[in-house]
Amino acid sequence: MTGLEDLKQIRAFVQVAESGSISAASRVLGISQPTVSRQIQALERAVKVPLIQRDTHAMSLTEAGRVLLPDARRLLVTAERARQKLLAERNTLQGHLRLVSVVDIGQWIVSRTLASFQSLHPQITAELHLINRPLKFIEEGFDCGFLVGEPVDKSLVMRRIAALPRVLAAAPALLERYGPPSEAGELHQLPWIGLVQPHFDLRSRFTAGVGRAAREVVVRPGLLLDTVTAQREAVLAGAGFSLLPLWLVGEDLASGRLVRLLPGLEMPSIELFAGYAAGRHITGRLRAFLDFALEEIPRFLKEK
Repeated sequence: MTGLEDLKQIRAFVQVAESGSISAASRVLGISQPTVSRQIQALERAVKVPLIQRDTHAMSLTEAGRVLLPDARRLLVTAERARQKLLAERNTLQGHLRLVSVVDIGQWIVSRTLASFQSLHPQITAELHLINRPLKFIEEGFDCGFLVGEPVDKSLVMRRIAALPRVLAAAPALLERYGPPSEAGELHQLPWIGLVQPHFDLRSRFTAGVGRAAREVVVRPGLLLDTVTAQREAVLAGAGFSLLPLWLVGEDLASGRLVRLLPGLEMPSIELFAGYAAGRHITGRLRAFLDFALEEIPRFLKEK
């Protein structure tokens, strides 16, 4: 520690100057007289000049001490303001959150979670961007991102939010034309509705089954769309079948608008994560929102 970096030394110096003696300063600061003396001496060594003139009857500031005192007071005021600001943020959350999410999760889940969080903390403002393309969201100025699939960016801290079950689904009208498949090997006979973005790996193939039962199924895409919501609409229209999240099509299956294909074959879930930059200070408002999302999103998914 060099220069004027130790606030304890600065605080001891200012208190001695204001109290007039080391003994009086020690009572105000709640520390021993030897500790106050050591802090003053350490500060004098750091600035390489004496700050306090000591004699048997009185204690006074040297010329260097008088020059330093106003700046030392300002340093303490600045430090206290910073401390109070942090306490205020901890006790009353405020400020702005800039979030990004894959489109469908953001549209249907994160937006609702954010609205519920904001109702509890009205002094927080937020913006939510919906993007399906791969991006370095920290470099693009986002505080946090909601991502699906296996994390690949090692510069991020990833918090697992939930597992999202998926099912193979088709409209009854499609099955009337093609007949329901009896095994995974027959799925290629139906038109497939995939996702455009190659990083989702759902353009012309997908994994059916889990564990030892898992196998890759190659399909012929009749449509490639950009969002899962668009996939659902196309499946409802009878354009093909697709692998869809249960939270999105659960009501369609219950009502009969969609039919689950190969119901005895479990499909692999996909993981939902929230990521933020590793090694960067995480604000109180972001930490509070992530903790809230970790509780709220799984609850929302259970209700679906």
